Amino acid sequence: MIKKINIMDICVDNYTVRESLMRLDTYLSSTVLNIIETVTMEQLVFAGENPAIKDCLEQADLCIIGEREILIETGNDTAQRVREVCDNDFLRELLKRVVRSRKRVFLLAMTEAEVEHMQEAFEAMTPKFAAAGSCALEMCSDMEAIVNEINGATPDVVISSLDTPQEEEFVLSHKDKIGAGIWYGVGSSCYRQGRARVGQTLRKLLLKGRLHHSVSRYKDRN
Repeated sequence: MIKKINIMDICVDNYTVRESLMRLDTYLSSTVLNIIETVTMEQLVFAGENPAIKDCLEQADLCIIGEREILIETGNDTAQRVREVCDNDFLRELLKRVVRSRKRVFLLAMTEAEVEHMQEAFEAMTPKFAAAGSCALEMCSDMEAIVNEINGATPDVVISSLDTPQEEEFVLSHKDKIGAGIWYGVGSSCYRQGRARVGQTLRKLLLKGRLHHSVSRYKDRN
């Protein structure tokens, strides 16, 4: 299995969940911030328009492929990898580890509703999960204040579901100020419900078409 995938000049990891967890175990004991980013179709499609997206993925210590369409587009859609991605296996295992080792987790999202959705989703995956703190971008537009909120909770892990490119711009600008061992950008689509979830599904279909078109154009040029 190919461990590194180059898609439109962006190199992302294609580790199995087991291989990724070996790296995670090292990060959990680190005193220096390690960046884990979930790679989405949206990031790949818009990376050419916003350099922060590509820069963040290149600087990440670990990239987790977040959508099966990326595996399909790059010809890496083995049964094992598709199952791991579709079932959010890495996220589930990370939550088990932070609960078992009593690590403190801070949740960051665009809205208070999304923070609540994250908490509910994580509790469904790991019943004993409880966040040590949280913040919604809609309630605090001052980025320095958000950094202070994070550090005030003394987290071991920050889990962020900020939208692209706010996610990438924030972590690139403030990574040296964040007092945690792990920054994990999980994306936001898992926490949308109701009409927003339907809208997200339609957006995903459009992104699938744009990703395929972008990859085809890139291959034609090279």
